[in-house]
Amino acid sequence: MEFIFASATDKDLNAIIALGESVNEEHVVPLLNSEGKDAIRIAFKSDIDKIKDPQVYSLVKVSVGNEIVGYIGWRDNNYLGHLYVKTPYHGFGIAKRLVNEMKTLSGASLIHVKASIYALGFYQKVGFKATSEELSINSIRYVPMELNVDLQS
Repeated sequence: MEFIFASATDKDLNAIIALGESVNEEHVVPLLNSEGKDAIRIAFKSDIDKIKDPQVYSLVKVSVGNEIVGYIGWRDNNYLGHLYVKTPYHGFGIAKRLVNEMKTLSGASLIHVKASIYALGFYQKVGFKATSEELSINSIRYVPMELNVDLQS
């Protein structure tokens, strides 16, 4: 299986948005209470307009054939706002490679993320460190984390 990593274009946006919503519903939403479920859906939808604007978000997709199977999106040069990989493609190193693409393309020396409870283990595995205990906004649970790119080998 060949994974192709490339910058996302306008024609990729609908597939990317659908992928993010789908993975969010499958893995993140079930870990939240009723208020958190509603809040994360609203937060995701409110971020969609921003993700469509290349002046705000940088996006890298990964494809297998003509299917987009994952993507990463960041803003402000160093804030990782979106990292999603379709479930059948977990375990292939795609998310790690997407983080590496962000590190290279953004040029950031420090990357920040509000890691969902679901993704904590992944972020720790690739070198992110928690900057505080678990927090909650509108019952959306997350852990603020950062990756010092300069300390990565």
